[in-house]
Amino acid sequence: MTVKFTQLEKLEHYIDICGRCGDCSTSGTQMSTAKRHVDRPCPVKNVLGYEAYSARGRIMVLKNVLGGKLKINKEMLDWAYSCTTCASCKETCLAIDGGIDTPAMMEALRSDLVESGNVLGKHKEVIDSIVENGNPYGEPAAKRLDFIKGRHATAKADVLLFLGCTASYREPAMAAGAVALLDKLGVPYAMLDGEGCCGSILKRYGYSTEFASNARRVVDAFAAAGAKTIVTPCAGCYRTFKKDYAGVEGASNFQFKHVTEFANDLLKANPREFKLKQHARISYHDPCHLGRHAGVYEAPRDLLKGIQNATFVELDASRNFSHCCGSGGGVKSSNPELAREIATNRDEEAIAKQVDILVSACPFCERNLRDGLDGASSKLRVADVTELLAETMVEALEGTVAGCGAPGDATTAGGRYMAYLARYPDIFSDLVQGSVMDFTIYEKIDDLQAECDPIEAFNVLRTERGIDIRPGRADSADLELALAVAAVEKLVTCPTKASYAEQFGRFYNEPDEAAGWIDFVLNKRTKTLIKMGYGKFAEAAGILEDDDAV
Repeated sequence: MTVKFTQLEKLEHYIDICGRCGDCSTSGTQMSTAKRHVDRPCPVKNVLGYEAYSARGRIMVLKNVLGGKLKINKEMLDWAYSCTTCASCKETCLAIDGGIDTPAMMEALRSDLVESGNVLGKHKEVIDSIVENGNPYGEPAAKRLDFIKGRHATAKADVLLFLGCTASYREPAMAAGAVALLDKLGVPYAMLDGEGCCGSILKRYGYSTEFASNARRVVDAFAAAGAKTIVTPCAGCYRTFKKDYAGVEGASNFQFKHVTEFANDLLKANPREFKLKQHARISYHDPCHLGRHAGVYEAPRDLLKGIQNATFVELDASRNFSHCCGSGGGVKSSNPELAREIATNRDEEAIAKQVDILVSACPFCERNLRDGLDGASSKLRVADVTELLAETMVEALEGTVAGCGAPGDATTAGGRYMAYLARYPDIFSDLVQGSVMDFTIYEKIDDLQAECDPIEAFNVLRTERGIDIRPGRADSADLELALAVAAVEKLVTCPTKASYAEQFGRFYNEPDEAAGWIDFVLNKRTKTLIKMGYGKFAEAAGILEDDDAV
């Protein structure tokens, strides 16, 4: 069958622009005129080794294809679909501003091949499933939102969460993470009952006619839902909406945001606290569709850097120079072994940096990077940014006061102190569940030293949801705080946890009989108390100076 290279010929000018320098092929741009050094920018050539798989080699092959020197056969089809279209080659190319667009040439070739009937059998099955089932995986359309029982599906919404096929059917933890994140942030939103595929795969495979028809269906569904902002956790969907829908009538009526952009903007206006239970070194893998293709680099990093008890580590190849995971451009379906080997290379970069959690913002990346760990001895965890944020968001703590006159008798210093702590339970946010401490109040420090009974006493128990404040002393408290009435009266006027800690430390470090004082009686070893979380507050208060103090 004769192939008409209608789409490829539109980009033929790139062939003559290429100077065959090889910056896209081997060691990146090491010359003094280069943008920067990038080690081995082409992920496919790094695995397969042959020059024909680099951008320079592909341009040379395409020249011979257009010149009639190479015929289209099975080997040529496999070669055409071996490019992940990651666009790393564009970043190292100095031939023109922005680099030669080899990925666009490969997609144009694929479009011409499909138009002429030269298709891969594996891809035909995928395309048929998208048309028939609304997803590439052969899954029933009706089960798309099973993991959330369809509770967010509605007819009208300003903000529409578009999960995408891979998140819904293959990475449900990621999809659930996106849902949980927006729920916890208090965002009113909805999802489509019949969401269907965004069409990214149709575009990457070269099925232009099917893509146009699918895009029309999606845009009409957005309009029917009354949506204004479309939020998606899938980098592939995001890239498709932002760039490939540009020519679709009506698409410009919507604002498209990746969930990391949406959440980052929201958290700037309404900050929330995120914290890992155990310290970890985390790093971010830039999805090609989100980074190089759509220019989103900082929002995911801002979110991850805001997680407490974590050390953020940049991989050597990051942002626009990030190495591809190997899953894009249809490679995962046409050549899964190649995709896995590329992912292994990327995983090893994180392992070399002693990273504990490698985070991405794309279901294809998450799945393939995890596949790349198969057989590896590393304990590297691969997660999506929505999963990590949803599981590390610190829920607003609750404070309850038990006993008569709850929430505290305002006529006494102890009652006012109990009521104050109930309003500011985050003061105890660093303590582990089950921690309990006694608060005793004295008129004079001599009474404490003489072991007289305090004028008031209560205890605070750290629970799963916050704190319980109860009159009297606990049966087995971790420690006892002894405070002067004057200190209590000053502490209950502090408007924030930080100012409370500062004033608390002042009373401990600079005790004064008239102005106020605080003292401790420890019932457990200092190191044990620090592990229980008491050390965090002591640090903030400036009273944790060495191993002998808490």
